[in-house]
Amino acid sequence: MASQQSLTLNQNLTIRLLRVLRYQKARIERSLALLPEERRPLFHVLPFLLHVNHPEFPGYVDNEATPYGLNNFSFRDQIKHAMVAFFPDKEFIFEDIKQIWPRSRAIDALVLMGSIGTIAQSADSDFDYWVCVNGRAMSDEGKALLQQKLTAIEQWAEERHSTEVHFFLSDIDEVKANNFGVAEGESAGSAQAMLLKAEFYTTNIVVAGKAPFWWLVPESFSEQQYYSLIEQLKEGGSPDPSWFMDLGYLEKLDPNELFGAAIWQLGKAMDSPFKSVLKMAKLEVFLDNLDHEQPLCNLLKKRVHSGDEAPGSVATIDPYALMFDQLIEHYQADEQTEAVLLLQECLYIKCAPRLSYPAKEGQVTFKRKILAGYAKRWGWTRSELRHLDNLDNWSFQELVQLSRRIHRFLIQCYRRMSRKLSRENQSVSKEDMTVLGRRLDTFYSKKDHKVEFLRSGFDDRMYCPIISIKLVRKRAGQMIWTAYSGDVVGKLGRSLDKTKILQSPCPLRLLVWCVSNRIIDASTHILLDYDTDPLTPTDVENLVGHALALFPPVKINALPREDLLAPQRIKTCMVVLNFTTARMKATIEDVRVVYTTTWGETFIATGVEALDALWFELQEVSPRPPCHVFVPLGSQRKRIFSEFADNSELPFTLLE
Repeated sequence: MASQQSLTLNQNLTIRLLRVLRYQKARIERSLALLPEERRPLFHVLPFLLHVNHPEFPGYVDNEATPYGLNNFSFRDQIKHAMVAFFPDKEFIFEDIKQIWPRSRAIDALVLMGSIGTIAQSADSDFDYWVCVNGRAMSDEGKALLQQKLTAIEQWAEERHSTEVHFFLSDIDEVKANNFGVAEGESAGSAQAMLLKAEFYTTNIVVAGKAPFWWLVPESFSEQQYYSLIEQLKEGGSPDPSWFMDLGYLEKLDPNELFGAAIWQLGKAMDSPFKSVLKMAKLEVFLDNLDHEQPLCNLLKKRVHSGDEAPGSVATIDPYALMFDQLIEHYQADEQTEAVLLLQECLYIKCAPRLSYPAKEGQVTFKRKILAGYAKRWGWTRSELRHLDNLDNWSFQELVQLSRRIHRFLIQCYRRMSRKLSRENQSVSKEDMTVLGRRLDTFYSKKDHKVEFLRSGFDDRMYCPIISIKLVRKRAGQMIWTAYSGDVVGKLGRSLDKTKILQSPCPLRLLVWCVSNRIIDASTHILLDYDTDPLTPTDVENLVGHALALFPPVKINALPREDLLAPQRIKTCMVVLNFTTARMKATIEDVRVVYTTTWGETFIATGVEALDALWFELQEVSPRPPCHVFVPLGSQRKRIFSEFADNSELPFTLLE
């Protein structure tokens, strides 16, 4: 009887394993189908570079103690063709591959996670890999050497093939214990450990090596049943336990992670708004369905186990589509029409299927089929699709309006979740909370004299190769300076509204704001409209150049952790004298103080009294922050600087 039960158990496990392998194969095929043809071989080249350590190939580390070699990796024809395509001058090595093949294999598994192989994959999607190793079998020196190898391959992919690759060196025991380090860079740290594992299980593709044992366990199992099943497997049997790695089970998610996760997503929205809108919505949906919903990864696994991925099946399993269906159902049931429309638009823009353009014959991908099905269900017209497909041609104001809707939704989600959550039991560490909180404060908070961030994540799309600056002189001597995208010199009327960037009574604030928000750079052609005296094109060009050098645009998620955990201090200071004053005047008429802090904020204050208020931060600290003075070109320039320097106790330098 026991042997019969064991036989039935093994048969069920084998059936599930075959279905998981079929699903994984389909995900790899989808990944390759969506990759640009010139990048397709990279999918096979990257694992090969981890498998060998040879001076002829990227990632070589000149140390015999360097761990390398992928478990269960073989030199198939597909890999050989990819290697020859990338390294045609090394073909002689591929003819006798045994000479560089590893004698032992230090890497248990190489696993992709994220958007690759889903409807969210785009031509420039990152490759995010977990490089899974047995930490107990690898010394600290070995881990450091392997990390050196991984970093070298990342740099090669970026420099030679313009592909962003991230290798996360993952100790299997640490992952099992949900220990993902501190919140820094791409790591969420303690903010969302189990949520990160759930995302990994939802989107993972095993490229080489062992598969997570989680894949074999029915979604209805408890953690106790999970480990009982592991113990029942016998070495040499089918399935063999040596084929798998134990990254831990995921029966349910931890509500104590939600507050930290929500703050993390608000932070990520500063760089990737579309992705964060969907992920923030996912957190809210999870919170509202905490008592009766399984994690999405378990629902996906259930569909894989039930054979939904059978050949010829129209309903392909896609992690992003499954997540999105959950979100739309929730917000439709809650009658949040605006949220539903925003999520639909963000999904479409994120996936960029370009449905308004006809597909080439034989090139209708699974992604296009799924997105076309959505568009038809939503009743979108071709003109609506064409508008979204031409995001690059949107006006500045259209981009700003969508950005505001995105950030409004994110803040509303965060506030609704905050009302439902107790912060006392949240699992995010105090230090991570400080780091994440200060990043959000830098981006969102409004403070006196602060140069605010444009709430957008469009990066390059907000950049203007040409801007025009106009001046309107109003009664009582009031002046309004306005920046517009494009060449609108001499133009008037409401037609300018769509191109308006910002207006301010101070042209210095206008220019520094544009620099800080990546709207202009040294290549931007800045046009001054008529009647903008005393500003000259040379003044503006020089000021922008110095602003870019001293106050370059800040990527808030890249602010050093140690700076955010330390007290805020001034990083750089520039005093601008007589920027809007007639150039023949020899006395100081106008003083503006621009300074940036170690927490990523930039301020512009007015008057000599502003310097007096900052004397401690500028003078009584060590090391002192660099202090500069900018004076527009003119016959009185040196005299103006000398007058200022004589009255200042700080060693200011004149910017040339």
